[in-house]
Amino acid sequence: MTSKRILVVGAGGALGGAIVRSLLRDGHRVLATLRTRRPDIESVLKETGAELQRLDLQDDEVVQKALSEIDAAIFTPILSTSKTAAQFLKPGQRSVFFSSNNVEIDPDDAVYAELLGAEDVVRAVAPAATILRPTMIYGYPGDGNLSRLAAFMKRFPVAPMPGAGGALQQPVYYEDLAEVAAAVIFDETLAGKTRSIAGPEAISQRELYAAVGDAIGKRVMLAPLPVNAVAGLVKGSEGLGLRLPVKAAQLTRASLNKTPRSADAILTGTPLKAGLAEMVKAMGRPGGS
Repeated sequence: MTSKRILVVGAGGALGGAIVRSLLRDGHRVLATLRTRRPDIESVLKETGAELQRLDLQDDEVVQKALSEIDAAIFTPILSTSKTAAQFLKPGQRSVFFSSNNVEIDPDDAVYAELLGAEDVVRAVAPAATILRPTMIYGYPGDGNLSRLAAFMKRFPVAPMPGAGGALQQPVYYEDLAEVAAAVIFDETLAGKTRSIAGPEAISQRELYAAVGDAIGKRVMLAPLPVNAVAGLVKGSEGLGLRLPVKAAQLTRASLNKTPRSADAILTGTPLKAGLAEMVKAMGRPGGS
């Protein structure tokens, strides 16, 4: 493949950084952007060979100029944030945006209804864009999902589990997600397509908790929570303006399968056990907790 100059928006995040590395391995030139100064991450990106630039998606003039100077773009901020940039893509210019598999699972939720609307916006102004809908993303410290659960399990002997634990999950390892994004950017068969993307195996919530416990080498007792009752309490707390670590809408989705609904979903290759092992290893590094 001919080397291209590709913009990666949000390169300061774990997913963005992984996309930068994947593109560079494929021989492309990368313009990696960050919204704010992060000297530690900037030095790492420079060492990989990426070109750096400050970019705020709210600055239309800077976004338009950056897109005019590259061949393609990958936007790692969630689509509800990055949709505004789509209007500045050149006709036919390839791009990748990230939505969520949950738009198919719970389309009536306000967050995912907004995401579906953002997908429509992108489709209207950038018909060549590829939209990826990942399931639960995991694998790096601070992923907000399984690393958060692992950190909790390390500290406490009992882990609360919303619902009975039978709902299916299909987590996707972030490095795999990055490789897919880097690969589909010039895949003409996926131009203008929307694809769910998930890990290779679907397991129950209870099995997922057990797998995290195995990864940290600790047997943790699970405490199933009555979803409706707890969700009601959380919703009442939210009404009082309290910020809790879990939202009522998340609890009500606990009984729903989070696997892709579409038959044409992209399945990645890293087994959950291997991805969790890498995540725990990264959490053990300085600054990784």
